[in-house]
Amino acid sequence: MKNRPSAELLEKMIIEKMISTDILFFVPEWPVLDSPILHAQVLSVASFLNQHGFACRFAGAETSPSRAREAVAMIEKDYRIQAHVVPVLSPNAGAASLWWACLKVYHHLRTDLSQTPITHVYARSFIGSIWARRLARNLNALSIFDVRAIISQEQRLEQRSCLKSWVSSYLELHESRRADRLSTVSENLRTLLTRESARKDITVIPSCFNEDSFYFDPAARKNIRIGLGLTDDTILLCYSGGTSTWQRIGDIISLLKEVCASDTRCKALFLTTNQDEVARRLVQAQFPSDQAFVRRCSHKEVTRYLSAADLGLIMRHDIPVNNVASPVKVGEYLACGLPVILTRGIGDYSTLLPAEGVGLLLDETAHLAGQVLQFIYRQNFSTLRSTAIRFAQSRLTMSANLAQYRSLYAPREGAGRLPC
Repeated sequence: MKNRPSAELLEKMIIEKMISTDILFFVPEWPVLDSPILHAQVLSVASFLNQHGFACRFAGAETSPSRAREAVAMIEKDYRIQAHVVPVLSPNAGAASLWWACLKVYHHLRTDLSQTPITHVYARSFIGSIWARRLARNLNALSIFDVRAIISQEQRLEQRSCLKSWVSSYLELHESRRADRLSTVSENLRTLLTRESARKDITVIPSCFNEDSFYFDPAARKNIRIGLGLTDDTILLCYSGGTSTWQRIGDIISLLKEVCASDTRCKALFLTTNQDEVARRLVQAQFPSDQAFVRRCSHKEVTRYLSAADLGLIMRHDIPVNNVASPVKVGEYLACGLPVILTRGIGDYSTLLPAEGVGLLLDETAHLAGQVLQFIYRQNFSTLRSTAIRFAQSRLTMSANLAQYRSLYAPREGAGRLPC
């Protein structure tokens, strides 16, 4: 009887077979040097896949030749990914400038990559998908449309014009039907897309965090808490994010102010790129200055501050645009050991996290601060950090979703399949 290959040999054989999968991440919508989303949800994923047998490249845009060169050097140094960054982004935001950027990057790559064996071209917006799909056709590759949200509904929420919302809705559905493969971030969004596009071949991959970047750091916890002047019994409640209307920053400040007033052991930490705006809102809300800390930090530093905290907060309105979402901050909170306080209607999480014992679903018809304090006072609160970390590692890491990535980036039918 012949010896069966060892597990290590089998993994090597799988990787050797997978190396023929050459993915181009086509995301020219944001300036590479300034977009935390691009780093957390695109470049980190590409770097992870590169380490697991896929060959990944990145195509993006910047606002000037010098910034484009800097972006290429940064991506190749930090992520070990070959990058094509074209200086075509306009300082003016808007659909027209995004369309122009995608078009110019498309023309650039159609020539530069004409002899490159690209097998998959990834996009994450309907404008990006229009040009990524054309590029894929030119390269005889498969187009991947990663649907992260319902943009037309976001535009309605922001009170954009009805015509713009209608056009966005039409193009979203058009691309959902035309792309070779479709992925999305929640079961709720898959259900919606299946109903509207009649497609049943949709892969669900939540907004994952990179376990090499987000983890509980006990040394950072100690150092940062000392730097903030906190004692061992201080309970630090953290909000990480922006100040847009849909992020309910005003409601979060009001809730944290009441919690901190009710128990002086509680302090609030705000991690945001809009530091001045949050500081202004805290003053406006008359939040005691000795009970709130506002910090602006790089994406790489967020894990250190989250490690210093004890609870994470996210609040959204229970509306369709949020019902299908998968906010990456939820995984980042949990990865650093923070159970999550959240409201109804946040993608799959509002049901999943309380059921798994790593979150508190707020009842907004009742006293909110009282619910948070009751959660803090529960007997097993000190053990929730390890529970949150275990849950995050088992469900929300890129490694935990490797089978889904392999399915999404499998070869074209008839070209052989990858073993999982």
